Amino acid sequence: MKTQLRHLIADALYVVKSHTLPSVCERYGLGSGTGSEAFSSKTRYVMQRLERLSDEKVLGIAREVLEDYPDDKLRAAVEKIDLEGKLISDITRDHIATALDDFSLSGSRNLPELLRKHWPKREFDQSSLGGVLGTVLDGVNFSSVASGKLKSSEVLKFIGFLDDSQTKLFEFLADVVHPMRRSSEEQEAIAARLNPILRRDGYALVKHGIVSGYPTYKVVDVAATGIQPADELISKVLISFDESGVHTAWQKALERRTKDPEGAITAAKTLLETVCKHILDEGGTDYGPNDDLPKLYSAASEQLNLAPSQHSESVFKQILGNCHSIVSNLAGLRNKLGDSHGQGKKYVKPQPRHAELAVNLAGSTAMFLVATWDSRKSNGASP
Repeated sequence: MKTQLRHLIADALYVVKSHTLPSVCERYGLGSGTGSEAFSSKTRYVMQRLERLSDEKVLGIAREVLEDYPDDKLRAAVEKIDLEGKLISDITRDHIATALDDFSLSGSRNLPELLRKHWPKREFDQSSLGGVLGTVLDGVNFSSVASGKLKSSEVLKFIGFLDDSQTKLFEFLADVVHPMRRSSEEQEAIAARLNPILRRDGYALVKHGIVSGYPTYKVVDVAATGIQPADELISKVLISFDESGVHTAWQKALERRTKDPEGAITAAKTLLETVCKHILDEGGTDYGPNDDLPKLYSAASEQLNLAPSQHSESVFKQILGNCHSIVSNLAGLRNKLGDSHGQGKKYVKPQPRHAELAVNLAGSTAMFLVATWDSRKSNGASP
């Protein structure tokens, strides 16, 4: 790897003019030389000086070179050293590409424009959208991509998506779900589709910022953000309710757990209220504008045949009764520690662990309700 690294550094510096290469190399701590020597062979000039250095020094120079002369092959090699144990696998890359077959790769924007942005050194045809996509695709017609005859995974494999650096791959995924390209609903759908795949290697595509009120996404190390495996399972179930804002409420609860515990607790309660109201709307059951969460949950659970009184087995009655107690206590926790009411001098500020508990309880309960609703609907029963 270290020998390969030296060659890749030389390749990255090949863009430097021969007469300036000696001064550039000196800036990185390489031995001095003359412009005529560099003119004879830029690659040999750099390699001769790198061979004199230790592997550790070469790695440091590689990082510095990347700052000034970005080169994806060099970046990929450095990642293999710096991110040992944190690189996504070839299997994950392939599964990501296949998962994107379910979506338009560039969303509402132009596909050649997206490809040229991330692979600027590739040759792309400048003709109209109905023309050839470019030599990198061996003359594949763009209309084939637009019509779905050519899958997104095939396009990605053509352009080298499976071999690029992890940094470049993550930047591309963030751009694929950029609000310039698609709606918030489609952003969430893509994230929900990709995250179970990324999760296997310790990463997730999550909301990272806001542009003009629209969310942007970034691939992050889940160990560093506190995202839990159960989050993805719950997200997968709740996204089916997104038309009613359920998945949005869940995302708010997740995002606020660490930095805004009060807001997370309030969002957790809102999540359950939204789920219950959605279920009641589906079943044609009326509820009042001032009905609190315990009352909404009681009505929704009865509609789903989850009320303790609807079962004779003591163990079921006890479990379902405990579920009702959890919901009632969650509502009380929100009133006590949430951010929807003013607080007095003796107010105890909730900690992230309190928010974690509230969000996890609400998420699990909401998932149970949604799964039950979905099961009854699939079996032809009234939800």
